[in-house]
Amino acid sequence: MKLILALALLLFATAVQAQELDRRPDAPKTNDLTVPVAAYPLVQKLLYLNTVIPDGMVWVPRGELWHAEELNSCAWCAKPMTFKQAVFDKKASAMFLVATGLMITDVELGQACIKTHRCKEGNPFLGTGSRSMQYSIRVSGIVVAWMDTAWALMGNKRLQVGGLKLWYILPLVMHAEAAIGIASGIRH
Repeated sequence: MKLILALALLLFATAVQAQELDRRPDAPKTNDLTVPVAAYPLVQKLLYLNTVIPDGMVWVPRGELWHAEELNSCAWCAKPMTFKQAVFDKKASAMFLVATGLMITDVELGQACIKTHRCKEGNPFLGTGSRSMQYSIRVSGIVVAWMDTAWALMGNKRLQVGGLKLWYILPLVMHAEAAIGIASGIRH
């Protein structure tokens, strides 16, 4: 009797643990039991809207072919989303709000320094350094960078093509640029 109880406990423990395992990569993307279980090709020459891909995977271009890769396993394997979702992504929005705040601080510290004739604008793209010119160029630069970042982040949700995981590089460059301007404005 003890042997049967021990075997039942062992069987129960292994069955519970097996339920927590990830799905097979070749498992169908649907819960419809009428769909036959078949191994899907993980390499395609062309993608169509009805091209099937296993759950937890995205299509990634590699030369002339599209390869199915696991989510977050490569640089272009982020979760695909729509453009609106990418623009209003919490992390991206926070990064660009910080960039906007740093830009405003940089412009105002620079204007105080320029008015006292202790310094001049070091960025050749900003011209003479007037406040209106700086705001118009910098705000449009932030908007363009935000849209570029959203485009790289989104991928293609309809075709399950992954987005760029390293989208945060452009906002960090903008943070560094504004931090250098702030440090220069504080120093003078």
